Amino acid sequence: MISIIEVEATSQGDGVIPFTGPFFRAAVLRSISSQDPLLAKALEMSSKKIFVEALRKERKQMPCGSLEESVYMGSEYRGSIIIFNDNVISDAIKSWIFKKPTITIKDIPFKVTSYSHQEINILDFVQENPCRNFRLRFLTPTCFKRTTSQYCYLYPNPRLIVSSLASAWNALSPKKGPETRLVATWADLSVVETGYELCTTKPVEMSGEKTFVGFMGWVNYKVIDHPEWHRSSHEEMATWLATYLMFGELIGVGYMRNMGFGRIRFEVKRK
Repeated sequence: MISIIEVEATSQGDGVIPFTGPFFRAAVLRSISSQDPLLAKALEMSSKKIFVEALRKERKQMPCGSLEESVYMGSEYRGSIIIFNDNVISDAIKSWIFKKPTITIKDIPFKVTSYSHQEINILDFVQENPCRNFRLRFLTPTCFKRTTSQYCYLYPNPRLIVSSLASAWNALSPKKGPETRLVATWADLSVVETGYELCTTKPVEMSGEKTFVGFMGWVNYKVIDHPEWHRSSHEEMATWLATYLMFGELIGVGYMRNMGFGRIRFEVKRK
């Protein structure tokens, strides 16, 4: 099961904050560490248990350029914590949130004022119909990690998106999809971009001296029949694509999505 804890918090001061995702997730891990240090240490080594949606005023596409944001006393923010298949972790976080703690981000305290909790089954994301035309909106900074360089890919080509989502799905779901390399190759041949409007961000502050540069905006995609794929196989892959994209709205795509980067919105388009 997937536990989703929605959090509302109010600023207790004025100032400027960076993108809150990394700081919010760090606060969650600290809360677990105070209750169970061994569990927290294990979580630091696993990026697939806890995801956060950054604390934000509005859940819409962030503006391009600098993501620093002015904060004023009493400003209301919302975020979420997503936990996969672990009741112990879920209970520990709920216990912490129930106390309505204060989360400090760059010296500005945010007081948790309310929260809600729900559980969903990952299989609820499974789709029965293929995906043909769609738009992806990249709501928070997104990039795809290179294996041979510290620099990221700053363009959402279909292979990278599908590979990112398929690997996460197969790691977390009891119902496995096609092998990741196979479906990524299909996407490379059969999913094309038909329009886009993208921008890159200024470096986003992380913990320590680390920074993150990503892209945001939207891209239109279309699934086409490719002669290397049998019609039935093509339909199967396009149906899995729809599943992955629905799932991607929950966990995001790309590098460091567990910290709130790579949030997407999936919109089906008419032909």
